[in-house]
Amino acid sequence: MPNSHSPRNQGPEDSLNRVENRRDPKESSDLVGRTADPESALIMSDDATVISARRNHRVGGSTSTTEIGRFLEGRDLGPYQLEKFVGGGGMGAVFRALDTTLDRIVAVKVLSPQQSGDDEMLRRFKNEAQSAARLDHENIGRVYAVGYDDGWHFIVFEFIEGTNLRDLVQKEGPFDVPRAIEASIQIADALAHASQRSVVHRDIKPSNIIITPTGRARLVDMGLARLHQVSDDQDLTMSGVTLGTFDYISPEQARDPRSADVRSDLYSLGCTIYSMLIGRPPFANGTMVQKLLQHQQETAPPLDSIRSDVPHSLSEVVARLMAKNPNDRYQRAEELVTALLEIADSLGIEITISRPLAATPVVAAVFSIHNALPWLVPLMALGTLVGGLWWFSEPQPGAGKTESGDVSGSQEEVIEDASDKKAQTFRRVVDAPDGPQEYSSISQAVEAAADGDVIELAWSGVRDELPFTVRGKNLLLNRAVGSRPVVKFSGGASESTPHGYAGIMLHDAGLVAKGVAFDLDVTSLRMHTQRHMFVLVGESSLELEKCRLTIPSIDLRDDRSPDGRSGFVLMARPSAVSDAPRVSDVSLMPVKLQVVDSIVSGAGLFLETQRSDVDLIWDGGVFVSPHRFILADGETRGAVADNATIRLSLSNASFVCEDGFACLLDSPTRPMPGRLRVLADTCRFVITAPNALVEQSGISDPVAYRSLIDWQNVGSNYEGSSIFRRIDGAAERIEFDYAASQQPFRHTTFPGDLPDLSTLLDEDVR
Repeated sequence: MPNSHSPRNQGPEDSLNRVENRRDPKESSDLVGRTADPESALIMSDDATVISARRNHRVGGSTSTTEIGRFLEGRDLGPYQLEKFVGGGGMGAVFRALDTTLDRIVAVKVLSPQQSGDDEMLRRFKNEAQSAARLDHENIGRVYAVGYDDGWHFIVFEFIEGTNLRDLVQKEGPFDVPRAIEASIQIADALAHASQRSVVHRDIKPSNIIITPTGRARLVDMGLARLHQVSDDQDLTMSGVTLGTFDYISPEQARDPRSADVRSDLYSLGCTIYSMLIGRPPFANGTMVQKLLQHQQETAPPLDSIRSDVPHSLSEVVARLMAKNPNDRYQRAEELVTALLEIADSLGIEITISRPLAATPVVAAVFSIHNALPWLVPLMALGTLVGGLWWFSEPQPGAGKTESGDVSGSQEEVIEDASDKKAQTFRRVVDAPDGPQEYSSISQAVEAAADGDVIELAWSGVRDELPFTVRGKNLLLNRAVGSRPVVKFSGGASESTPHGYAGIMLHDAGLVAKGVAFDLDVTSLRMHTQRHMFVLVGESSLELEKCRLTIPSIDLRDDRSPDGRSGFVLMARPSAVSDAPRVSDVSLMPVKLQVVDSIVSGAGLFLETQRSDVDLIWDGGVFVSPHRFILADGETRGAVADNATIRLSLSNASFVCEDGFACLLDSPTRPMPGRLRVLADTCRFVITAPNALVEQSGISDPVAYRSLIDWQNVGSNYEGSSIFRRIDGAAERIEFDYAASQQPFRHTTFPGDLPDLSTLLDEDVR
């Protein structure tokens, strides 16, 4: 029911005229000033967001947020009782309110009446809600609702108890190093979350960070946020408009806010960390123009030159964040999180709030490649290799409490209208679902997902998951920030298929996985004669970035089927060339695969193809297996136009394959052998003698095989067996060593005998 004090027959501007007449002359808007240029206006304060542009013609006169606060305090807007005015910013007044429907305390931001009459400003106000609604992170203030009542537009936010960072430092002084690192990691986590959803905050500053009584840092105010991927015609930001805060704005954002991306947010965070430790921003003195020039041209004094207790490593991190050129900064917020965690670990600082799920010893053990094939560690010097590739370095944003007015802070601008473009839906797989987009299993989330949705895995450690199938849609499977999920397939009924057991099956679908670990527990799947982690059918694609895929190695003597057949996996194929499980099985054309900075290890092949054209890009990472990397079967005559082709672009990666890298087969029933095209750029191949790097085997004449392999070598190393290629055809067997090749291969001999596994494992443990 409306509050009796709210005159419903008057609009907000009419009602405020009475308040306008009572304005204290000392109380002219603390957010509005004027420049010498009569054609421009400047909205600013000591820590205010800057909106420098040509003056807009607004509806009605200028009304301060304080006047709005006085007028609306104690009144109702919809189901929200505005209990107390707590502050304001560039776009409106903020109230502590009671949600009478859900009986909870919320923050309500009300747009000023003159701005409500400005279509562009109204759209920006709505965009703030849409931008915040895309985010769901423990270090970001959440948005609950958007409303309109009695002529007032408003947004309902989570009410955060705490003190904004600016006021906290002013009251208590600069943070000590552990506290600063803790808060910085949390805000970097928040920026990573926002960046994954293509949201750029664009107004990172101390007054937009609330520190709760428990020590958690919460990022608020999405008033300047925008989608980084909007097109020029959808971006509300205009050329010549500077959006940000002078003390914390990045050089490129000051020049053109449309160029701002997550690196701009990281620059502002660097300035914020600087202020957190020194008690003032890096360029605190001077006029507006002088500050902008300092951000463009000058380098702030190193932190460790001002505070002796600041470690040099932390000083360097902050200096990198504040680099003038965005390319010289951290390119992703996840990189900053990793750097800060490394500093914390080196200093013995215990990070508790920032990584509440990290204390899972099983994760560190499972993630170690030593567990998969410990005998390969000295062969590959994986200690240095894995350290740079592992997805831990990634996976994919007065001393009052919120009454200080920083629940939402100062506002502006801009993301595209949700009605213009379908927004992604973000679904989360959690241990205890309690929200509409939360699920207890990946299979449930996949079933509910629409094309283009994102599924976040928000747990750390190993979880058994049922097999699932993706049909006719493209999905992103991403680890949540702060989580380190391991997806284990050890049972459950997979879709009936001639391919046997499939943990994940893609039918004319696309899947991108970032920062996720996958385990295929073949020990628990002995009843299946074929066991696959992925099966791709039809026009499917798979992309793995910073992932870890493991098929654990077991003693073959322990892997016997009930009818006495032995072997790690029994394959229903005309030629039992390999008994190994496959990480990826491709059965129809065309198939696209991409692997970036990932580790694949264990007792399995990576790729088995049948009747397929395959394009595989592998950049960075390592493959380790006693079996081959690729096994390709032939095709029936006339089933495809000429020979199916496997195209591999390999760069900056290592492939340790005891049985050889690739084997291409043909047979009487499949007489058309496959074609292999490889570009190996700065890679390492380790093959155990007497196996060949590439083998062709079948019924064809050796002459027919010769033109089917095209291997282009660019600065790669080949170790172990001296045999580059083996042709085992109908009439004869031919071998080519590296020395006989027309290309200049770098080959070194590899010891034939492998170390004793138990001895090496003991040494590794020691």
